[in-house]
Amino acid sequence: MKFNRNNFGRDREYAGRVEKRGFFATVWFCIAYFFRWLFSPNLRLMKLEKYVFTEVFGWYLLGIMGFTFFMIITSVFMLGEKIFSKKIPIYTTLKVLIVSAPAYLVLALPVAMLFATLMAMGRLSRDNEITMFVASGVSLYSIFVPFLCLALYTTLASWSIYEYLVPANNREWTKVLAVFWDSQVVEFIRPNLVIKAPDDKYFYIEEVDRDKGRMYNLRLYDYANDRPSPRLFFAEEAWVENKYLNLKNVSVIETEEKDGGIIATAVAEHTSVDISRRLGAEEYEISPQELSSADLRARIRKRQKTIGLLKKPSARLLQEHAMDLTEYYLKFSIPLASVVFVLVAVPLSLRGPRDERNLGIIQAFILIMVYYLFFFTFKMLGSIGRVPPMMAGWMPTLIFALGALVLFIRARK
Repeated sequence: MKFNRNNFGRDREYAGRVEKRGFFATVWFCIAYFFRWLFSPNLRLMKLEKYVFTEVFGWYLLGIMGFTFFMIITSVFMLGEKIFSKKIPIYTTLKVLIVSAPAYLVLALPVAMLFATLMAMGRLSRDNEITMFVASGVSLYSIFVPFLCLALYTTLASWSIYEYLVPANNREWTKVLAVFWDSQVVEFIRPNLVIKAPDDKYFYIEEVDRDKGRMYNLRLYDYANDRPSPRLFFAEEAWVENKYLNLKNVSVIETEEKDGGIIATAVAEHTSVDISRRLGAEEYEISPQELSSADLRARIRKRQKTIGLLKKPSARLLQEHAMDLTEYYLKFSIPLASVVFVLVAVPLSLRGPRDERNLGIIQAFILIMVYYLFFFTFKMLGSIGRVPPMMAGWMPTLIFALGALVLFIRARK
């Protein structure tokens, strides 16, 4: 492909003059040029942009498919024991994977953008095409336009999926995973130990059959409603179903509140006792991942009013408020990471050795690990209230943005 300075128009020549005026003048020109190119009425790609865009788009699609598939396979391994040991229907398993795919896609899109930029720029730099562009009078910042365009589209797509598709899918995901809940409860139960259940209930089990999900010779002590003496349940067999502890061949003993003496005894073939983690509508609350940004913002405002009216808000209320705020800021910072990744990857790929073909993969892996290390660390700290939620939501993206600024300044030298 033969490049000629005249093929790129007067914008290229003007870009070269602007670049000499300083970094910020060049950035301003690049932004104006980018939006004029992006919203051009005829939407016609110039030769250079079309060539670079074609190079990066193939890597971009590969990155999306690869990272999304990797996350889905990881979730399969995490649920593998439940799927095979508890004989979960294949339809339920596939539904879990399908409804969780959009949430994985939101995380995969910025990663795919980073991977595609490093691989495409690495290939252009390795084959000396970047040098050819610059020697032909093309501003280095003009080469960034296709990457920025694709990053902006990725940001909009990521935000749209996160805003409109992920909340509904997460709600469905929670319902489908109810099948796994019952099988998990028995696994955490240990025989010959006193185990605390919600609502002041305690039970003791002599034998547990995890394969069948059954417990034998169970004794349940119910201290609900501040009872000084418990109501006793003795059952030959028990199992968990629909968040209830089901008792078979059970004897119920009502005791005297003062001295613990037996008042009455009843025998039943079957009875159920609520030991669920969510005891009622007051304790159940939709997770922030199941809400859109508008719904989440409305709940944050409502909770802020509640906290303001309380003299001493509970630690649980403050933590739930911090979780909502952190998730709200993440709904915007995660999609924006696509643009930040491009700003990091383009100058970084120009400084690597040209004879290293696997450098892009290595750089992408390191940057992804660093970003998600910051991401999960700040998300956890923000959710428990250790750092301000706004900082927790935006800090990983801001750290990479600062790194991009440093790399751009060094690239101009």
